[in-house]
Amino acid sequence: MKNLILSILALVAIGFFTSGLINSSSQHECSFNKDSMNVVMRFEIKVKPEYVSFLKQSFDECRAKVLEQEPGCLDYSLFQSYNDSTFFCLTEAWATKGAHNAHMQLEHTKKHISETQGIRDPSFKSKTGYTYWVCPGANGK
Repeated sequence: MKNLILSILALVAIGFFTSGLINSSSQHECSFNKDSMNVVMRFEIKVKPEYVSFLKQSFDECRAKVLEQEPGCLDYSLFQSYNDSTFFCLTEAWATKGAHNAHMQLEHTKKHISETQGIRDPSFKSKTGYTYWVCPGANGK
């Protein structure tokens, strides 16, 4: 009986604590429209084994130009799985959707997309890709 009462009290305390966190974090309202928010994207890519080196080389060339020529890029990274060398995670962060749209029109981006057509493993279907819209300054608190 004592354990039951302690468990109930613990649940009530957790409820009060988490509701306080939710209320304090929801007080920040974003006054920006969606087009001016930061855009964060994550994609999973699985390539055919014979194209692992080629993907990394093509991405590195594109990344160098992105970081040099695109001030709206906040992050542009490719991570290779330790357990499966053919599996990659691409993360991108852009100051605005317009910055990402401009990126998609540049020659180095078009070249990378063109070069890497047909190298993906057709049996792989990612279920964890996402796009987040982040209010500028929301992470500054």
